[in-house]
Amino acid sequence: MLDMTKKVQVTLPDRIALELEAWAEYDGRPLANLCAYLLEKAVSESKEKGSDWFKDLKAAEQRIKEKGQGKAEGQSL
Repeated sequence: MLDMTKKVQVTLPDRIALELEAWAEYDGRPLANLCAYLLEKAVSESKEKGSDWFKDLKAAEQRIKEKGQGKAEGQSL
């Protein structure tokens, strides 16, 4: 699967926004890049811990895959 880029808008408390801006400036990177990195890291860590949301996502993906295979098997040309 190809990675796609999706833009999201987030509302942050002023204090957090200022801290993130300072962090991004210190690292010499755009604020959006720092936020994307932090969110990606948080999702990865949550998945590694075996969080329930990830288990539910994998189960839903499996059901969709099985449903798609069932349709393909039922079709004949």
